[in-house]
Amino acid sequence: MVGFLEQTFVLRAADTDARGEWRPGSMFLAMQEAGGAQSESLGIGMTALRERNLAWVINRARLHLTRAPRIGQTVTLRTWPKTPQHFFFPRYYQFWADGQPVGAASTLYVQLDLTARRMAKPWLCDHTELNCDLEPPLPLPGGIPALDAPAETFGRVARYSDLDINGHVNNARYLDWFGDCFDHAAHGARALEDLLIHYNREIRPDEAVTLTLRNGGATSVLKGECDGAPCFAIGAQWRERR
Repeated sequence: MVGFLEQTFVLRAADTDARGEWRPGSMFLAMQEAGGAQSESLGIGMTALRERNLAWVINRARLHLTRAPRIGQTVTLRTWPKTPQHFFFPRYYQFWADGQPVGAASTLYVQLDLTARRMAKPWLCDHTELNCDLEPPLPLPGGIPALDAPAETFGRVARYSDLDINGHVNNARYLDWFGDCFDHAAHGARALEDLLIHYNREIRPDEAVTLTLRNGGATSVLKGECDGAPCFAIGAQWRERR
C-alpha cells in the first residue's frame, strides 16, 4: 500500500488566463508533475522507465471543477494511484483553493515503447504495490458521447512549443488547443465544469492536425485527426457564469 503526495503552491500569472483563472492546460501540467514526482519516489518514474526505453503517457482523463482557482490563491494538489488494471494505471487528483475544495480528476496512464511508438507491456518494480487506500473522487474516464450539431473545422500543426521530452505533443497542450477554439467573449460567458479527453494516438513533430468542433448548448466536442486517423477527442460541459 502506498500513500498520497500533496503539493501546495501559489497560482502565478503564468498559470492563469486573461480572466486570472487557472487554465486547464496548466492544471494538467501540475497534475503531470505531481504524478511524476510520486512515481519517482516509488522507483517507477521517468528515470527507471527510460532505462527500459519506456515512458509514462496518459490515455484518458476526466476533470471536474466546481470553480476555477484564481491568481494569487494558494492551491493544494493531492494525487495517488490505485491498483493497475491490465495495461492501465489509474491515478486520481483533488484540488483545493485557499483550503476550499474546487475540483478533482481521474486519469488512466499506460507505458509507451519509445522505439516502436506504441503501448508496451507494463513494467513495474516487483516490490511496489501501486494502491492507495483513499477513495476515488470521480469515476474513471468514460466514453465521449456523440454530438449532433454543426461542425467547424480548423487546422493545427504540431510545433516546437507543443512538444515534450517524449517527442510528441504534450497532454496539456491539447487543452490549450481546445481553449483556443473559443473566442474571449465565449470564455467570459461560460466556465468549464466537466471535461473528458481521450488520447487515441500521439501527435508527432510537424504533423498537421484537422480539428473538428461541434457545439450544442452547454456541450462541446472537439476531435483531432491526422491523415484521417483519430488522434484525440475532448468532450466538455459548460456552466453559465453568474
